[in-house]
Amino acid sequence: MSKGNILITAPSLDTKKNVSGISSVVNFIISNNNSKTYTHFELGRRDNEKRNLLWLFRIIGTTFKWMFVVSSKKISLVHFNFALQKASVVRDAPLVIFTKLIRKKMIIHLHGGEYLIEQKPPGWMNYLLKKVFSGNIPVLVLSPIEQQAAIDNYKVKNVQVLPNCVDLQIAKTLQRNYDPQATLNLLFIGRIRINKGVEHIYQALTLLKSRQVPFKFYMAGAGPDEKEYVEKFTQLLGNSFEFKGVVSGTVKADLLKACDIFLLPSFFPEGLPMALLETMSFGLVPVVTDIGSIKYVVKNGENGIMLGANPPAEIAEALENLVNNRAMVKQLSANASNYIFKNYDPDNYINRLNKIYESV
Repeated sequence: MSKGNILITAPSLDTKKNVSGISSVVNFIISNNNSKTYTHFELGRRDNEKRNLLWLFRIIGTTFKWMFVVSSKKISLVHFNFALQKASVVRDAPLVIFTKLIRKKMIIHLHGGEYLIEQKPPGWMNYLLKKVFSGNIPVLVLSPIEQQAAIDNYKVKNVQVLPNCVDLQIAKTLQRNYDPQATLNLLFIGRIRINKGVEHIYQALTLLKSRQVPFKFYMAGAGPDEKEYVEKFTQLLGNSFEFKGVVSGTVKADLLKACDIFLLPSFFPEGLPMALLETMSFGLVPVVTDIGSIKYVVKNGENGIMLGANPPAEIAEALENLVNNRAMVKQLSANASNYIFKNYDPDNYINRLNKIYESV
């Protein structure tokens, strides 16, 4: 395919307006794929946007705008990013079906969601999704388990695995210093909502405080439960807690350099979190739940810690062990960054993506 104009969908790419894994993926693609020209089409609710009459009018307006833009001859290919969640299916499935009806070339890029692996959709939604996935359009997924789920659940004919990727330039220049006497710095970064595991973190840190285990907890990002948990962590930890808000650029890099452990005890149907790949590349030890495609990155006891059925108690136990065993922190950290450097090369990602474009 020539250097045509690719229409790519995502929520707002402005981190001040929206914290989104799909937005992070699209920002990475646009920044690294200099051989292609992209036009971003905003799809998705912004942070703190209320679902009221104005929101409904915006959704309706977006639908008509999509029909106009995608019909343009200037658009050579549509790169549609899609999460299999109820709100996304209701909003996005008709747009995909319209794009297919006018025979516009397209790829569908899946990013997790409860209806990919964990749950069966209701009948009306299953009907829509079968329309979405009919034909031979390339469907990109993040791991082999998602590939098999797409085939089994939706009879997808042309499904290809393309794990997410992150920029590595800054991370590769980092030389970590491991001071066994220094306070262990913990980090949660991303969308702040209960289903990302922030309540599990709160309960775990409550246990650690009661055991007088020293640590400092940083939280960065934004989301619907931000205010509640900033207040709760502040009351619990005082000066041992710091809220950084939405971070990017050098501020974000400096925060990742300063932290030792990345916490993501999520029970949200994750795809492959960009925050996981990015923090691991900086040598943070991931303490995570076995959700979505995370198991293909985090190997328990080798480059991180995989939690089981009781996340709060297991987080507390794992962190206490790491506080008391800095040699383990050092080894897990080195293994985490080396794993990302070896398996998630940006050039390889872009080359594979462009081959998929070419196949269309």
